[in-house]
Amino acid sequence: AGGHSGHFLTGPEVGPLFGAVLARALDAWWAELGEPDPFTVIDWGAGPGTLARSVLASEPGCMAAGALRLVLVELSPAQRALHPEHPLVASVARVSDALPQGTSAGIIVANELLDNMPFDVVRRTAGGWEELRVNVEEGVGGRFSLVAMPASPELVAGLPEVAAGARVPVQRAARSWVAEAHRLLGRGRVVALDYGAATDVLAERAGRSDDPAAGLGWLRTHRDHDDGSWWLADPGSCDITADVALDQVQADLRADACTQAEFLRGYGIDELVAEGRTAWAERAGVGDLDALRARSRTSEAEALLDPAGMGSFSVLVWPVD
Repeated sequence: AGGHSGHFLTGPEVGPLFGAVLARALDAWWAELGEPDPFTVIDWGAGPGTLARSVLASEPGCMAAGALRLVLVELSPAQRALHPEHPLVASVARVSDALPQGTSAGIIVANELLDNMPFDVVRRTAGGWEELRVNVEEGVGGRFSLVAMPASPELVAGLPEVAAGARVPVQRAARSWVAEAHRLLGRGRVVALDYGAATDVLAERAGRSDDPAAGLGWLRTHRDHDDGSWWLADPGSCDITADVALDQVQADLRADACTQAEFLRGYGIDELVAEGRTAWAERAGVGDLDALRARSRTSEAEALLDPAGMGSFSVLVWPVD
């Protein structure tokens, strides 16, 4: 997921190394589940299918055994048109088109999907919570602005105490997605990789303000791989994402959590980089495509493990029994 408009890069788009590590994780989970056949892996928010291509190119053991089935879920017809044509791949707009509820053993992967889901914005006041809603101003152009109104008790239920003036997201859609993913799998793992933090940390990122138009530190806009403009200006001109409130998406079901760097190291990224260095040393004189791919693993790993970037992302793994 993510990067559908080409405005920013996700882990799979850095290069094939991300998918190669995920292929190792898939084999480990397949073994833990007793090597089911079929073994259904759902890439939810698959974009153009970049992650699936890398997994297929890695030829994991579950694929060699004939068990792997890849389901690429993507709403955009233009993105679905780019999905790999492969006998093990199904390309669908909705997961229900390919997977009956609760009947499959497998894995649901959501890579930078939750940050793209709709969210509400609330602000703490001295007397409680108020909701910030988008308003269309009268006049030429119908400029968007934010207006405040009392928040319903249901909207703010379970939010932590934060300072007056703090503004935080309420991520009901992401929380509902976690529940839906669990319902769809008979057994397996639900895996979400994304950037985020606890709600109280997001409140600190946004700072405190009584001005509805003040910036939100946890809301990001991306245009042409750079930070975009004010998020209500020029609708449709940039991607808008929100840091995932990790406590909110785990409010109903707790996950095993780690950083992306820890996850990738746990499933052998360092070993794959070492293999790449060896292959480059052996084939540098040839300079063919395999040699160049091997050499690129080092730079890919640096980006994926960067503690100030993708390496700090969170990986949430929910076991489904």
